[in-house]
Amino acid sequence: MRALVTGASGCLGRALVEQLSAHGWDVGTTARQPVALPGFRAADLASADLAPLLDGIDVVFHCAARSSAWGTRDEFHAANVLATRRLLDAAEGAGVKRFVLASSPSIYADGTDRLDVAEDAPLPVRPLSLYAESKRAAERMVLGRAGAMICTAIRPRAIYGRHDRALLPRVIDAMRHGRLPMIRGGRALIDLTHRHDAARGMILAASGPRGGVWNITSGEAFRFRDLVEIIARRSGLPVRSLPLPHGLARWLAGASEGLARMRGGAEPRLTLQAVASLGSSLTLDISAARRDLGYRPQVGFEEGVAECFA
Repeated sequence: MRALVTGASGCLGRALVEQLSAHGWDVGTTARQPVALPGFRAADLASADLAPLLDGIDVVFHCAARSSAWGTRDEFHAANVLATRRLLDAAEGAGVKRFVLASSPSIYADGTDRLDVAEDAPLPVRPLSLYAESKRAAERMVLGRAGAMICTAIRPRAIYGRHDRALLPRVIDAMRHGRLPMIRGGRALIDLTHRHDAARGMILAASGPRGGVWNITSGEAFRFRDLVEIIARRSGLPVRSLPLPHGLARWLAGASEGLARMRGGAEPRLTLQAVASLGSSLTLDISAARRDLGYRPQVGFEEGVAECFA
């Protein structure tokens, strides 16, 4: 079997390449910037000719996305919606048999505590971030695709591990250079997904039924403050927390984002997406992935976080 992995330079993409290669797949890879990976071709999926990437490909694993907490609606749309639409069209035209999307459980977030959320849970009328808005649109496109190509998706929660550039690095940077916002006392529950568990979920989803979507996590939830304590123990960094009520955190984040947009500046230290992620509990029910795909989490957080400091 021959696979194309998009976003192959990222945390999930690299883990997927490792697992596919170990199981004897012929793997092609792509990302925007050159990187030393098997069968690599640099490409911007929103504008490049995609036909050369898809020649002879049986399965597309679409991991590429703009996953930042910061950006404009146009930037998120181009990277997460337009790029997905172009890749779907090109894959279908090339006779690809399977298309698997790495979606996002951010689409569940509504600013309240949501525990053990299943795939058919109601989604908020208005997504809480531009990222969630764009991933929801991309997922809808993929799962609604008719034709010979079978399309599926996973919703992996908070992927971390080696090559992570989003989750743990942000926490560690705040611990090193300032005070870590502890919204609602850090009581929010978060379940995470080690990169190898997420990659395994992607591969299993490639054999799932058309239109299937599955939550993927590593099967354990932590309070945010407990995660921070584990990271502090592993890194040797002190924890200097800044207690913030949820309402004040949202106000500060909104004001910071508004000021940053007016100035055309970089991402502020506190964003609305960060408040949504760290201020409210969100845990996922993975019983459907266990039942339909035979998915079993294999990497706990204590073990998984160790590789980040090895």
